[in-house]
Amino acid sequence: MKWITVLTLSFLSFGVFGQRDLTPSSRKQAFGKRDLRSLANYGLQFQLGATYLMSKLKNDSYESTPAVGGFRGNYIPDPRGRLGGYAEIGMFHFPKKRSKLSLALGTVLVSYYDWGIGFKYFRGTEDLQRDFVDGLGTVVNSSTDPFNFEFGHIYGRFSLHKNIHFKKNRGRDKSNFFLDNSLGINVDYRVTTKTDPYVLATEVQQYSAPLHAQLHYGLGFGFRLKRGAYLIPGVRSPLLGFQMTNPAPANTVSGRSTFGNPSFHWFSTRYWPLLIHVKYMFAFEKKQKGCPPAEINDQDRGTQQNR
Repeated sequence: MKWITVLTLSFLSFGVFGQRDLTPSSRKQAFGKRDLRSLANYGLQFQLGATYLMSKLKNDSYESTPAVGGFRGNYIPDPRGRLGGYAEIGMFHFPKKRSKLSLALGTVLVSYYDWGIGFKYFRGTEDLQRDFVDGLGTVVNSSTDPFNFEFGHIYGRFSLHKNIHFKKNRGRDKSNFFLDNSLGINVDYRVTTKTDPYVLATEVQQYSAPLHAQLHYGLGFGFRLKRGAYLIPGVRSPLLGFQMTNPAPANTVSGRSTFGNPSFHWFSTRYWPLLIHVKYMFAFEKKQKGCPPAEINDQDRGTQQNR
């Protein structure tokens, strides 16, 4: 009986220790091994998205005279944007060191910066209502005609990003979700143009020149998929701009300059571009010389905390 009791206790003890060894002590171990890769402070980013040209809500009415194509009356342009698309590829970089201003303020001013080159495709239309009037100013006839346009831009972009991380359970640990704010510049050049001939030759008819520069702002909602990999859907739109406008759709840079307003001028209306994107980023892995470290030290952990 004594030997049976000893064997039973030994078996139970072995089962207890065996169960502890097979059960991971943390959630990370339960769903896979720890990620001990050594990541670089830079990587690849690419994004796809839609473009849309926003226009003013109130339509203006313009008066014409017989000197303009023999037309007497008023015309009311009714602009609206149509969906287009864009694509971009480039790189992103985490700063290696924090600036003195950032240290003095006790916050991270620039979480990362990125740049890219790409192609934008814009589409829009303007419905032109024409009211013919007689000598007494009475409308005798009206007509509405649509005028469409499409053009494509190649561009280069550079942006600084500030991430706002959320806390997990009111603790110090950062969650895998964050807000991505960006401020940057882009330079665009129009390479393709398709437009309907416009019927009214007035001073309000202007066309943006192919080359223009803009200061833009972006807001995104970022998700960290794993260490060094992020998915960020968001929007981007210009705040300020510089461009030239021409009285005819010729691809020249002559004409009057427009500083401050970032919208495009086409036909009789200005259009404000809006970009809706999904951006994917992943950091490159450093090439290891020799055996990889068994554990990430404090210095490495501080350097790679946002990757």
